[in-house]
Amino acid sequence: MDLNLMDILVLVLERIDSPVSLVHAASTCKRWHAMIADAGFLRRFRAVHASSLVAGDYFNDRKLFGSIMKRGRGLTDRPSFAPTAASSTPTIDARHFSLDFLSAADGGDCGGGSPIWAILDSRGSLLLLYRISKERSYNGEFADIAVCEPATRRYKRIPPPPNYFNSHYREYKGSYLMDGDVDADDVASGHISMSNFKVLYMFEHTATTLTGHCTGAATFTACGSAGSPPSWGNWTARIAVASPDGGVIADQDLWGLHNMGRAGGCQYFYAEGRDLVVLDVSTGEFSYSVFSPNWTDDFDVYRWMKSKLCAADGSDGKARIFTVFDGTMRVYAKPDGGGEWTLEKSLSVPEVARDVLPGYKDEAFEYVVIDTKGPGYVILSLKTALDKWLISVDPVTMEVALVAKDMGSPPVMYPCEIPWPPVLNNT
Repeated sequence: MDLNLMDILVLVLERIDSPVSLVHAASTCKRWHAMIADAGFLRRFRAVHASSLVAGDYFNDRKLFGSIMKRGRGLTDRPSFAPTAASSTPTIDARHFSLDFLSAADGGDCGGGSPIWAILDSRGSLLLLYRISKERSYNGEFADIAVCEPATRRYKRIPPPPNYFNSHYREYKGSYLMDGDVDADDVASGHISMSNFKVLYMFEHTATTLTGHCTGAATFTACGSAGSPPSWGNWTARIAVASPDGGVIADQDLWGLHNMGRAGGCQYFYAEGRDLVVLDVSTGEFSYSVFSPNWTDDFDVYRWMKSKLCAADGSDGKARIFTVFDGTMRVYAKPDGGGEWTLEKSLSVPEVARDVLPGYKDEAFEYVVIDTKGPGYVILSLKTALDKWLISVDPVTMEVALVAKDMGSPPVMYPCEIPWPPVLNNT
C-alpha cells in the first residue's frame, strides 16, 4: 500500500510517547492541530499509549478505614499520590494531582471535626471518594461520596437515591465507578469523564418489616447520552444476578456478601453456599460464577473474614482466587477457554516458612491469614507463639519472600490517568 506524506505524518504523530508532547505537537500549526484533534486519531493514540496515560497511583493510609468506625478520631493523613516512572518527568507536575481542593471545599480535615476523604475506586482520570467525618454515624445513613478529577480540580458530590430512605434497614456495602453512556461522538475519551460517568451504589436492607435482608443497588449517571441531567436510575431492591449459563436471571434475597476484591476488571463477592457473585464494573451487571473449592472447613462460618478468601490478578494479568485454611494457601483459576474455577496451585505455608523465616519452629505455629493483596502478589501474615511475620507469595510462580518488618504491607493502589482527550489550544 502506497503512503503519501500525510499518512506518514499521521503515523509519526501516533508514535509520540506522551500526551503532554502530543499537546505541544498540536500547537505547531493548524494542520497538525486538525490531525491530532480528529476523534479517530485520538482513539488510536489512546489504544497504543494506554500505559503512558497513567499519571500515578493514589493510596490511603492503611489506618484510615480502621478509623471510620471511630468517626475519624485521630485522622491526620490524607490519601497520597505516587507518580509512575513514566510520569515522573519534568513535563508532569505531581502537585497537579493534589486533593487539597476537597479539604478546602469542606472546611479542613478530621482533626477539628471537619471531614476528610478516602479513596474507594478509580477509573480513567476520575477518583471515587468517601467522606469521613467525626460527627457522622455510619449505620443506616447514605454514605457521603463524591467523584473528582484531580488534574482539573473538579468534583461532584453524589446525592442519595430518591428511594433509599424508604427501606426499614440500610447498611452501606460499597460503591464503584463505571464508564458513562457510550456516545458515538465521544469514543476518543474512553467513555468516562466528569460529564460522563456512572456510580453503582450497593446496600443491604429490608424492603419491608416482613421481609428478610437483601442486597439492593442503584446507579447514578452523571449525564445521559441524550444530554439528560444527572440522576439515579436502575434502582432495584434486590440485585438481579445472571446464572452461570447466562439464561436465567435470579432475583434472590442475597445478603451478607463478602467483598473479595477486584480481578480481571470485575468485583468479586462471596455468597453463602459457595457461590461467587461477580460484578462487571464496566457494565454494572451481576452474574453467578461456580466455585467449588475442595476444603473441609465449614467455610460459611468464615464468609465475612477477608483474611481467608480474596481475589486479585496474577503477575500474568489473569484473575485468581486465593484461600488460606489449615496453614495451606490454595490458588484457583479459570481455564483459558472459560468454565468453572479449578485448583491451580497450593502451598503449605509452615513448610516454606522453615526456609524463609529466621528462627521459625513448627511447634510454635498458630495461624496464617491473608494480610493484603495486589496485582501479582499476596501478603500472608504468619503468627507463632514467639513472633509474627509477613511473607509475600507470587501466585503464578509460588515464589515466597520475607517482607521486612519495617516496610509493612503495601497499600491498595488506585491508578489515575491524565484527563483524555487532551485540551488542545487553537493555533
